Amino acid sequence: MPVKSTLILINQRSEMAAYASLLSLGHILDQLLQHPPRQRAVLDKAQIHSLLEKISFLQDFLEDFPLIRADEIQGLEGKIARSAHAAEDIIESRVVDQILQNSKDERRDMQKVIEEIGSTLFSQDLQKVIEEIGSMKKDVMKIKETGGIKIMEQPIKAATAGSFIRGASNSMNTMVGFDKDLIQIMEKLTGQNSSLRIISIVGMGGIGKTTLATNVYHDPYIVQHFHVHAWVTISQQYSWHEIILALLKDIRVLNECRKEEGCEEITQPTDDELGEQLYKSLSGIKYLIVMDDLWSIECWNDIKRFFPDNNNGSRVMITTRLTNVADDFRSCTPHQLHFLDEDQSWALFCDKVFGKESCPPEFKEVGKTIVRNCGALPLAIVAISGLLAKSSRTLEYWECVANDTYAALNMGGDGHCFNILSLSYKHLPVHLKPCFLYMAIFPEDHEIRISRLVKLWTTEGILKPIRSRSLEEIAEDNLKELIERNLIMIHKYGSRNKIKTCIIHDLLRDLCLREAQKEKFLRVNMMDSLNNHSRIIDNKRRLIIQRSSDKEECRPLVFDTHSLTCGEFKSTAVKLHRLLRALNLDDTCSYEEILRLVNSRFIDFNPLLFPNMLNTLESLSLLWNLQTVIITGQSSGLKAIKLPAEIWEMPQLRHLKWELGYFYLPDPLNINNKNGRGDFLVLKNLQTLSKMQNVRFTDEVVHRIPNIKKLGITYRRFSRCIGWNYYEVYNLARLRNLKSLLLDSDNNLPQNLCFPQSLKKLTLKHCGVRWEDLTVVGSLPHLEVLNLSYHAVRGRKWNPVEGQFLELKCLRIHHIDLVEWIADNSHFPRLEKLQLGRLPQLKEIPYGIGEIHTLRSIWLFCCSDSAKSSAEKIKEEQQNLGNYNLRVHVHVR
Repeated sequence: MPVKSTLILINQRSEMAAYASLLSLGHILDQLLQHPPRQRAVLDKAQIHSLLEKISFLQDFLEDFPLIRADEIQGLEGKIARSAHAAEDIIESRVVDQILQNSKDERRDMQKVIEEIGSTLFSQDLQKVIEEIGSMKKDVMKIKETGGIKIMEQPIKAATAGSFIRGASNSMNTMVGFDKDLIQIMEKLTGQNSSLRIISIVGMGGIGKTTLATNVYHDPYIVQHFHVHAWVTISQQYSWHEIILALLKDIRVLNECRKEEGCEEITQPTDDELGEQLYKSLSGIKYLIVMDDLWSIECWNDIKRFFPDNNNGSRVMITTRLTNVADDFRSCTPHQLHFLDEDQSWALFCDKVFGKESCPPEFKEVGKTIVRNCGALPLAIVAISGLLAKSSRTLEYWECVANDTYAALNMGGDGHCFNILSLSYKHLPVHLKPCFLYMAIFPEDHEIRISRLVKLWTTEGILKPIRSRSLEEIAEDNLKELIERNLIMIHKYGSRNKIKTCIIHDLLRDLCLREAQKEKFLRVNMMDSLNNHSRIIDNKRRLIIQRSSDKEECRPLVFDTHSLTCGEFKSTAVKLHRLLRALNLDDTCSYEEILRLVNSRFIDFNPLLFPNMLNTLESLSLLWNLQTVIITGQSSGLKAIKLPAEIWEMPQLRHLKWELGYFYLPDPLNINNKNGRGDFLVLKNLQTLSKMQNVRFTDEVVHRIPNIKKLGITYRRFSRCIGWNYYEVYNLARLRNLKSLLLDSDNNLPQNLCFPQSLKKLTLKHCGVRWEDLTVVGSLPHLEVLNLSYHAVRGRKWNPVEGQFLELKCLRIHHIDLVEWIADNSHFPRLEKLQLGRLPQLKEIPYGIGEIHTLRSIWLFCCSDSAKSSAEKIKEEQQNLGNYNLRVHVHVR
């Protein structure tokens, strides 16, 4: 195919850092506007509204940033980021000063003078930044008024990674590991279905979509099967005029049709004329059209009307990195490409480096190390093997490549590998870029818990607010988009089939790291480099410290950063930034140092490493912006602590969690009486309370936590004279947004206790509920997961009522004296997972359970021999019926 002229974007700069800084500043202003610190107002509302208006305007501008010429905005995004950061620091410094000052008992005359001077300097500094941001708004308005939104036309080479349009290569690419994929795609292309079908191939950048499509496209059988075939490669900034023109030219070349009737060149044809010509060229014939590297469904919607359905088996084949785009083609299930296995990766490497020769024995070990570093990604293997094939074949050189494969990938072919991968990042909407780059904080091959990732994104203030949706919901939407774009991979699902953990490919993580450090979004330092250089780490918004070895110790350091993530290491003295927001570390700083971090939003600590840290919870109310507190371990000799009454005056609090201990939640009336007022705050952001002991669900408590979604509560050692009425547990039913509830009690629950209708997951421990009273649970309309453990239910026989548990997907029963269980496929019609543990008296699993068509797994641990036999019999019966999807796992002690 000839080189084509196309529309491309001149600007290669990134707007991400500026956009992220505006988001973060906007979050702070919103918080000050809605819930300012009670000590004293920091900004007046006029200032806040003025800043918010300017921020919103600049955000809208940056969302349209790809359409702006680089010469029009050169340096502007850097100015925006610096000014937003400056405003953020000025405001937060002022808040911290006031909180620390007001927390002192003594108020001397000199302190009052200092306070007045500080107030004047604060106003001057803030006004200067507001004026700078206002000046940038005026600059943007001038750009728009003078028509600064432009796109430049420039020819590009067909071989360029980001080229807009190009034809398929006539040479067959070596394809290893995709033999089955090739057969499956060819079967779909040549199948008996006569209507026009869309065949989609989907996978992350560099996984081999184009290589597979090219081999299919040039296969002799496919060439003979279709009368006409044409190829066009598309990028995100497409022009369907150019796409149709390229297809027409390709069709004419393949048909050797030169200047014949109906194929005359049209001088400056209109879009409709081109489309009509394409439609006529394809009418009445069996055709194959390949659209390589499709980035949006809108592109297909623009041109699909020009592909006639001739009812003769014509096909359109799509390759895309975006799962949601592939899912829109409902005529055929998307074909998902997967990574190569170890043998396939090695075979591809040897083919590219040695051709028909075999790998010399002395190169085999280091060669396999290089291949493993490529992470089973065909693009990386091809790129690195191409470099080695053209380089001197010495063991020393290969070892050098093995020690720094990523640098070699960037060097080989002018960085072709990372250029291909970086397209996925460059084509992200600007609101997703900070979330993607943030993945660099996690170590290589790290299994990332979604719940933690969502909390961190929220803490960092990098989520674009959407009215009527919580920040957690927005974060989950962003995560879903990144998964659909094949930038993040799902690793495990939870009990409700929600994504539990994810991973990121090593090469994509390296891309995150490179882009994030280039844009000064975050920085990763190895500990040995910190020990060898300056003891002050400054001018970094986010800092990640990683160890080179387990025994490595860090010398005294000063961290001037807003977000600090460290692996476990010891240091005799670590001084933290007074504006630190996210503290995610182990044994690195003093107890007194942490007490002063009143700007913290996220605190995660292990009480075994900080035995006095739990005392800081008494001063939680000083942390004006605190969102998340996670205690990750059990404190020696301490199982429960009492939270301060001021917890009810922390409107930003979102998650309070201690898995191995308990909190006592104070009565909110105490804070009202203490302050002598009757008003109270509703904690609208609070979503997680786990675990709380002996909570009284009074009317006021329920009213204050209307949006609670996850609740873990336990009731221990209360006397019968107090009883359940004192704790008002019947008010649980009024928590209408509650999704997950863990209820643990050493007292039998009251009969017919009602639960919120919104519940999707319920865990009962000890509680002593009778089997016949589980009808209250079975009637919950949205319940998907039920966990019953440690004598949560009493009785020897369970005969569930038909018509209940209609949405239940996962049932776990552990440590219960169940003997006889009567049920069939109508009792749990949507059940997918059944887990039974330590049920030594259970006679058998009801055979009707095996007839549930959605059932995928049965798991048994330390159950009776007869129960195990019934599980194996269910599996055998289902296999005889052709159901090989059911898996049965039987474990002994």
